[in-house]
Amino acid sequence: NIMQYLDSNLEFLKERIKDIKIALFRSECYSELQLPNNIISTLQMDDEGNIWFFTSCAGDYANHVDKSFFASLDYYRKGTDCRIRVSGRAVLVDDDDESFLTISNYSKGTKGRLVLVKMKIAQAEYFENKQAANLNWKEKIKEAFNHFFFAESYRIYDFN
Repeated sequence: NIMQYLDSNLEFLKERIKDIKIALFRSECYSELQLPNNIISTLQMDDEGNIWFFTSCAGDYANHVDKSFFASLDYYRKGTDCRIRVSGRAVLVDDDDESFLTISNYSKGTKGRLVLVKMKIAQAEYFENKQAANLNWKEKIKEAFNHFFFAESYRIYDFN
């Protein structure tokens, strides 16, 4: 069943993101004002493939940034052999009841300096580097290309 296959791949991605948690966030909007590149900590990834996180942005400035834009997250942690790059449409969301602020490590005092972002995964690239140390440079390049994949829709992942 294709849906089960897609769900299991989303689950796989979710587990890896939960393990690594920290990512480099880049917004790719073309307006004058955009959110700065930033190291973020993932709050949660939901079953629809949305990743939720706070990124820093000073109060007034946040009001002038596009509310919807394309973005990417690069997940990597030293000492692990996997790296994940996800990209998709990001939306700035109001955290009115402060439920996300509560589950984050941020204090209430940081409220005006943060914006909550919900990013829907459109593409995911998963890199795993298990035996690369024993490969020659040609094999390493081939391995790198074998671990790339681009999904047509947000629920298609290919982790071979």
